[in-house]
Amino acid sequence: MGLFMEAAVIPDSTEEEVRAALSALESRNGQNGMQLETAACQIAGQNGGVSVLFNEYCAGYAPLAQALSAQLKGLVLFLFIYDDDFWGYYCCENGELLDEFNPMPDYFEEVSEAERQRVSGSSALLAERFHVPEADLAGYLVPWDAGVLSGPECRKAYETDTYGIGDCWQMADFMDKLGYPYMWQ
Repeated sequence: MGLFMEAAVIPDSTEEEVRAALSALESRNGQNGMQLETAACQIAGQNGGVSVLFNEYCAGYAPLAQALSAQLKGLVLFLFIYDDDFWGYYCCENGELLDEFNPMPDYFEEVSEAERQRVSGSSALLAERFHVPEADLAGYLVPWDAGVLSGPECRKAYETDTYGIGDCWQMADFMDKLGYPYMWQ
């Protein structure tokens, strides 16, 4: 079994607001498969917002992202690593899913071209919400198909990155570009 990890970056919030929102959501455990333990989450202020590393075995994905953004009445970028195989995100605001990225949408089963487009991510939306240049994000939002993953070493989205396309830890480089460096080792 590989790594399953969930994290979030929440601009324009405080640690106290996020901790209170997570505590309120903990009462919903079991709904939509959500398993949240606020006391086991690591929460840190960063860049005028908050980063969260969710508890081990946390489950929730899109429902947790939507619930947290509704509880905070704001923006939540919920990132995840799935079984060491790929990373992705859900971007929610006020409980609504705005954007989604999954580099391997047919990981479980073949999907339509419309579904691939739906989960292709929006560098423009994230650039606007996180106040970073779109050009600093677009290189991460590429599908991980055989063409990208072939070769002795996967290429990096940007020269300054640590991890290449096809490595689930590319999520850490992405977070860094958003202004919320991954800080838990």
